[in-house]
Amino acid sequence: MFKIAVDIGYGYVKGINENGERVLFRSLISPAHDRSIMRLFGPDEGENDIHVRVEERGKAEEYFVGDLALESRMAMYAFDRNKINEPETKILLATAVGELLPPDPQPIHLITGLPFGHFKEQKDAFEDMLNKININLKHLTGKKKGQVSTIKFDKVTVFIQGGASVYANLLNTGGFPKRPELFRSGELISAVNIGFRTVDVVTFHAVDKLKLMWDMSFTIDASVGGMQIRTLAQDAFFEKTGHRPNIVIIEDIIKKGGRQYFAGREIDISSDLRKAKETVASTIKRHITSMWGEKKEFVRTIFFCGGGALELKEYLEDFHPNVEFPRDGQFADAIGYLILGRIQEQTRKV
Repeated sequence: MFKIAVDIGYGYVKGINENGERVLFRSLISPAHDRSIMRLFGPDEGENDIHVRVEERGKAEEYFVGDLALESRMAMYAFDRNKINEPETKILLATAVGELLPPDPQPIHLITGLPFGHFKEQKDAFEDMLNKININLKHLTGKKKGQVSTIKFDKVTVFIQGGASVYANLLNTGGFPKRPELFRSGELISAVNIGFRTVDVVTFHAVDKLKLMWDMSFTIDASVGGMQIRTLAQDAFFEKTGHRPNIVIIEDIIKKGGRQYFAGREIDISSDLRKAKETVASTIKRHITSMWGEKKEFVRTIFFCGGGALELKEYLEDFHPNVEFPRDGQFADAIGYLILGRIQEQTRKV
């Protein structure tokens, strides 16, 4: 089977297939609209624009996905705790998979995941929903423009977010150790995956195989992650202007370092932004320390992964004597899913 791994984050969707092809876009969706007027000002289609037509059960709708959705006031992130309930989940997933399908039709094995704290509760229902997907997705932009991809899966596997990150950091994509000093070291290895809405903390005992330490694994699901930074930034902007920008606008302000021209003057929330990051990082560190207790001192290495880890790096580096921020940390779960999918298939062949 052709394996496709997708990490459907609250902030970004990350995907990789077994050929090493990747896709990365914001978890943003809006209804599509006519953009022909844009041609007056040059090409109306950017290199990274994603415009798709999604047809399911005889009903078809067009959407802007990722950065292109920012053109619409109706752009929205998919924030529901239970992704099964959100139609946006299917659109984001179908878009990612459509970009990663092989040129020739093959059976598809989808590997994805759920936050540690949601896994037991949602795994079966999530798998059932994914197994029932049958979508025709027409690419209206990009390298596959004009093509129609059939999105359905011959096999679906759901793993634990965060846990997959450990595999990505200890094994190569072929499933062989790339960190022999850690793999089978007999030590405790942890991954802290900081996403847009949740933080997954997953710890393994690296013995003959990676043994999950349930008492040191959990999801922090309240007022942490990238979303909380943006909420605090919105608060700061409101205090200075009396206006609360929506999440799409505040994202743009953050990208510019916290400075924004508004109502005839430049508003500077850069210092507030630094305080927000420090506050969120401190909350994460306190929560982990509280949950681990003295076991924190027995952890050999902590991998800080996810897009939020790089955003908070300078405030997390002092948490433990041996912390690492992998260069490919934003893709850690997606890469880990792919590795786990390969290991699963190889094990069943034996």
